[in-house]
Amino acid sequence: MSWKETLASIAPTLATAFGGPLAGAATKFLAGKFLGDPIASLADVGNFIATASPDQLLAIKESDNEFEVSMAKLGVDVFKIEADDKKDARLNHKHSYMPAALSIALSAIVMGILYMLFYSEPPEGSRDVLFMLLGVVIKEWGGSMQYWFGTTRSSANKDLRK
Repeated sequence: MSWKETLASIAPTLATAFGGPLAGAATKFLAGKFLGDPIASLADVGNFIATASPDQLLAIKESDNEFEVSMAKLGVDVFKIEADDKKDARLNHKHSYMPAALSIALSAIVMGILYMLFYSEPPEGSRDVLFMLLGVVIKEWGGSMQYWFGTTRSSANKDLRK
């Protein structure tokens, strides 16, 4: 698991900030709070998260709310920025054939790999590589499907409140 996946699982606000224009603010926040050096690099922060103890991970999780509150005081809604970024991506590409072509190509690749794994005999030693490749491609395929059919964070939160 990468440090960004670890962060996403314990501190969603900070992870969302790292994925957009607030990456610098999130880096500075974590570096100042946990490394004692607000100008530490993104690599330093990533290394800290990747090697953090369970107690440190808990402290990062608890600081997620603190970061969200500090951003709110500045009038910044991290999740709104993320949603606006995705909305603009769809609007900017609404006349382009490329998102559809990439989605279709990824779907064909997934089907091709599944066919090779289950209906043909891959060359010796290639089966493990195909399973690894399948995992990577399915992750990207999921992202492309989310582009077309994805739900918003507020909709997901609404469903959790029921």
